[in-house]
Amino acid sequence: MKMRLLQVFAIINCFLMSGCQFSNEKPSSHHNSHTVRLSIPDDPQSFDPRFVRDLVSVSSIHMLYEGLMRYNAHGKATFALAESVDISPDYKTYTFHLRPSIWSDGEPVSAYDFEFAWKSTLDPKIVAPNANQLYVIKGAKAAKEGKISLDGIGIHALSPKDLTVELESPVPYFLDLAASHFYLPVNKKWVEAGSQTKDLVSNGPFKMQSFKHHNEFVAIKNPLYWNAHAVKLDKIMMQVVDETTGLQLFQTGQLDWHGSPTSTLPADALQTLKAQGQLEILPGAGTHWIRFNTALSPLQNVKLRRALTFAIDRKSLVGHVLQGNQVPALAIVPPSLRLQDKPYFEDHDIPKAWALFQDALEELKISKDEFPTIALCYSQNERNSRIAQTLQQQWKKAFGIEVKLENCEVKVFYDKLARQDYQMSLGSWFADIEDPMNFLQLFQYRSNSTNNTQWENAKYVELLNKSTQEIQRDKRFSTLRQAEQLLIVEMPVAPLFYASFNYVKKHQLKGVYFSPLGFLDFKEAYFDMENEL
Repeated sequence: MKMRLLQVFAIINCFLMSGCQFSNEKPSSHHNSHTVRLSIPDDPQSFDPRFVRDLVSVSSIHMLYEGLMRYNAHGKATFALAESVDISPDYKTYTFHLRPSIWSDGEPVSAYDFEFAWKSTLDPKIVAPNANQLYVIKGAKAAKEGKISLDGIGIHALSPKDLTVELESPVPYFLDLAASHFYLPVNKKWVEAGSQTKDLVSNGPFKMQSFKHHNEFVAIKNPLYWNAHAVKLDKIMMQVVDETTGLQLFQTGQLDWHGSPTSTLPADALQTLKAQGQLEILPGAGTHWIRFNTALSPLQNVKLRRALTFAIDRKSLVGHVLQGNQVPALAIVPPSLRLQDKPYFEDHDIPKAWALFQDALEELKISKDEFPTIALCYSQNERNSRIAQTLQQQWKKAFGIEVKLENCEVKVFYDKLARQDYQMSLGSWFADIEDPMNFLQLFQYRSNSTNNTQWENAKYVELLNKSTQEIQRDKRFSTLRQAEQLLIVEMPVAPLFYASFNYVKKHQLKGVYFSPLGFLDFKEAYFDMENEL
């Protein structure tokens, strides 16, 4: 990856002068105290909120855009561009009243911008990976499938300041959805002009200053932001570096933040950083898993998928390989969302895995010696490589089978997922709202672009639809638990571990909202230079 010449010299100097990769020395603070510098492993996938799905892009989007609602420092959805909302007695109609605000090009932001953004996401001609997040809106799914026109969707701008949204059924977390990046507006003129990144029009606390591929993304304070007085920083710089280089730059004072959620720390540095008191740890509302392409042989066999899942030694994976305070995952929904207290299966259950593997061979009508090599693909970084190699070794030991590892560039990886051109892949999901439905609905329909497993089950669809009719939380969660149990039985994905965010940051940097959902918000961030050590 490309780096500025200054960074290269700094790294060389670190080795020649000190010889210590993970110094305990306090990073230098002699830089602009209104600029935050953080690392990213690669470019944000998109600066259009309709198309993002990776954590780097989500953090970028929260810098650049403002929605009807926004999460505050306590993780609660609060009014942003919406000054107020009227909710119908049946909780199926929301009318938002917008405050005056303007885009970074000086044009007013209106309810029509939200209507345009959401309806274009639901346009069958547009491949929007998160369109299913809007399916709670009346007619949204039918429109995406081309069964009705976009005009039939329950999204209506009544005036520049008033937006009405009709839902299919009551959704207790709809205001949280309205705070997510799925429901952000986009500028229609910018989209129709070709959506050129260099001409990006946004409406958030920051706006784009520059973007250099595989190098750097720079955002500066947006003076036209409706709440600009609350923004203390002048600039945010996201620099593309690998995880080891990023740590070296942090140790030499050239980065203010390195690690989760926008990048990773080197696994072999975690214990040292922890001992030095530099490592920050935050539990994450995310699950890492293996996707199975359930339409391809031999993984269309459910017993094979279950055998591969039960054979994994998660405790060893997180304790000896990752060492990042992760927790073995024995369910799909992370514990922080409080759906299920007890695990659905035992970790590293070799007897059960072996029995299922034998049953799978019989159903596939092949012998163990005839079992084909299967492939596991993943986006390239050190941690994913370690996970993939560990799984390869564990399956070899458990079953004597060969697994081919496919290390892909990020763009290639996501392209393969979109085309379902894979057998197994490493993946993850971080909650966008603090509700179990956000995880379970990923697999509701085969057509969901966030599914990618080609799995669909009529009973599962029925259970999720039933949950939307439940007003009482206990009854709703009981139905959702039944749905998760069905996922565990069918295993379109094999849970690996629950996320834990590990990062280092400059101690003077305050006010950053680190959401357990996996994004950073720098709207109220600042440097406390008066208390510098």
